[in-house]
Amino acid sequence: MNNQFTKNFGAFEDDGLNPTASSVATHLYDYGNLSVKNGWIKDGMVFVKCMRESLAEKINVSVDTITRTLRVLEDKGWIIVKRQRNAANIYFLPKYYDLNSDIKQQNATLENANCNQSQTNFKQSYTNETDVTCKSSKNKQIEMPKTKIGNEENKQVKISGFDRMQNLVDSLKQKACFGHDLINILVKYSENTGVLYNYAKLIFKAKKTVIAKLVQNGKPEAKDALRFENNISLMPELTDFMKSLIIKTRCTKSIKNVAGYITKSLHEFFKDAVGGYMSIERHAKLVKNNKGFNIPIIKLDK
Repeated sequence: MNNQFTKNFGAFEDDGLNPTASSVATHLYDYGNLSVKNGWIKDGMVFVKCMRESLAEKINVSVDTITRTLRVLEDKGWIIVKRQRNAANIYFLPKYYDLNSDIKQQNATLENANCNQSQTNFKQSYTNETDVTCKSSKNKQIEMPKTKIGNEENKQVKISGFDRMQNLVDSLKQKACFGHDLINILVKYSENTGVLYNYAKLIFKAKKTVIAKLVQNGKPEAKDALRFENNISLMPELTDFMKSLIIKTRCTKSIKNVAGYITKSLHEFFKDAVGGYMSIERHAKLVKNNKGFNIPIIKLDK
């Protein structure tokens, strides 16, 4: 057992994975070493192909145990699963280079990775004033802000796909006040940073539009109602709503304009959220002022 194998196993244990999950994750990431040599890199991530039966035999557990364990790893963000019919599933390893920083990256080729020529390495180099663009299969292309490198000549900065994703996640947590569960759902269904950015952008634009319209119509309380810090029920409801919305847009072929459909649905969601929040606030004020509770006081005979 090599040092890197042991190191990875320890990293998975530190993340709170049980021994079985740590073992499965370690084997998948160990297979990633061969994938790197073969150039199996797609959309900025190393990937492996593996049958559940093979993992079960390797680790000496049942196939059902492997299935449950893979779900745990997927929820934890260690793998992204692309399920295939009558073929081995494809497991993307989004944190491969984070764990194996000492392993030199190799380019993917058409012969051994079956990737398009436009696909790039997991770690890309950007020079001065480089435009970073991300594209998903269903959502239109999004142009990300330019990366400012500095004034030094010939200076290059290597930014991995995982790092870009992590930076965006941190921003959604700290600046946007997105909840942990909502971020997990968005990351789970985002093939790359562009898709995640697109989903977050749609949420922000829809909320901003609804607030502006309601304020214009004489309802300034909409600002407080749609502030995540104020409305404690808004975030969990939005999380469930986005999950069902994303799944529906991906499973319903008749939905052609995905961005438009999500935007319209979010408008209705935020309008309803404002109405619900204000109803609760009015009820709370009534209770505070003892209105609507005319309970007679009866004096009992001694």
